[in-house]
Amino acid sequence: MRSFMPGGEFHNASIIEFAMKMRERYGDVFILPGMFGRKDWVVTFNTKDIETIFRSEGIWPHREGLDSLIYFRTHVRPDVYGDSKGLIATQSSEWGKLRSAANPVFMQPRGLRMYYEPLSNINNEFIERIKEIRDPATLEVPENFYEELSRLIFESLALVAFDRQMGIVRKRRDNPDALTLFRTSREIFRLTFELDIQPSMWKYVSTPTYRKMMRALTESLDIAQKMLEETRVELEERRQRGDPINSQSMMERLMEIDPKVALIMGMDILFAGVDASATLLSALLLCLAKHPEKQVKLREELFKVMPTKDSLLNEETMKDMPYLRAVIKEALRYYPNGFGTMRSCPNDVNLSGYQIPKDTTVLLAANALMKDETYYHRADEFLPERWLRDPQTNKKIQVNPFTFLPFGFGPRMCIGKRVVDLEMETSLAKLIRNFHVEFNYDASKPYKSFFVMEPAIPFRFKFTDVKD
Repeated sequence: MRSFMPGGEFHNASIIEFAMKMRERYGDVFILPGMFGRKDWVVTFNTKDIETIFRSEGIWPHREGLDSLIYFRTHVRPDVYGDSKGLIATQSSEWGKLRSAANPVFMQPRGLRMYYEPLSNINNEFIERIKEIRDPATLEVPENFYEELSRLIFESLALVAFDRQMGIVRKRRDNPDALTLFRTSREIFRLTFELDIQPSMWKYVSTPTYRKMMRALTESLDIAQKMLEETRVELEERRQRGDPINSQSMMERLMEIDPKVALIMGMDILFAGVDASATLLSALLLCLAKHPEKQVKLREELFKVMPTKDSLLNEETMKDMPYLRAVIKEALRYYPNGFGTMRSCPNDVNLSGYQIPKDTTVLLAANALMKDETYYHRADEFLPERWLRDPQTNKKIQVNPFTFLPFGFGPRMCIGKRVVDLEMETSLAKLIRNFHVEFNYDASKPYKSFFVMEPAIPFRFKFTDVKD
């Protein structure tokens, strides 16, 4: 405990910095002692151990939830949540039932088709916003540009979560309900790290952080309920008028399952997605700004499918963009977002020669291996080509699949993966088609990692218009 307090070795250290230091001292497997009501965790960097856990997790993988979020949904607002506490907070058959219902909505490509055009339009707005805020002389955006990226991501995710455009990129930047949801979703994401990952006494004492979390959760719930009801009423009015309605939207399909499920999934999309996706988009821009030759190569691919800067993207044009997808995949590897994932052992298991008893929580440090030279040749270089087929042999480089799991693995992998993919592909394609991106500052340590990565520097990108 002393090491986490002011003056201690790990005061203000990220979980990755702490775990990597433990790996240096104790090797690829060690125990992270629990405290204040949290159980001990086993941490492993061994790819065979990671595979063993995933292969033995069964059809209902158990992952320790975020206890503060579960407490709110179970004890503070059971009137709203009842038996439907969401994918983050449920386990066993309850989780399996909800995931089975949500999978066809989130995991099938056909469910995303309708979002290409509105996402293109949101990104066109963002491009106009960049032109408004960049310095006319230097063409650099202000120091708070990450806030603008976060607004773009929030706007895109809210389109999926609540079937509406909030307008906070340009049209309605002061939209009060949207701004409250924007603020609280980001706040909740940070507070979960302080309450559920770092040592915290909130389970015994009502700490200031705990009270802040309960307020943020209450605010976000109130706004989300209001928005969902407004959307439901609007859709009903359109039906009565005989106006066309796209019944394939994710929100409408979730409403058909259960309005409560639509509410919870909508909030979880924002809570889990805004900061993580904004950070990924900033990493993509940073990688391409610092590797201009890769940016040129990507733009050449984009010219073929986007003849004009304001070309709307659709399912057909997005099919043939292998380099775009390779860039995104390499950025996920180059800047691993977070440490890994957790699972609880359903049975006794042998990890690295140690007998690990049933129900032990295991932290699988797969993300920390993405910059390990043991698994990735030239690991410190940004090389999107590593994910493409060799032009001579038509073969891809073989990578240990258990060292590249940015969205997890198995039945409990991130349900929002396809949404994130679509969002990143659309935003990056639009930005690189419209601008040459530069970053003329030190980027040796651009991020700090707590629960996941957070910016450690201002992102004053320079955006120069591309000449057609």
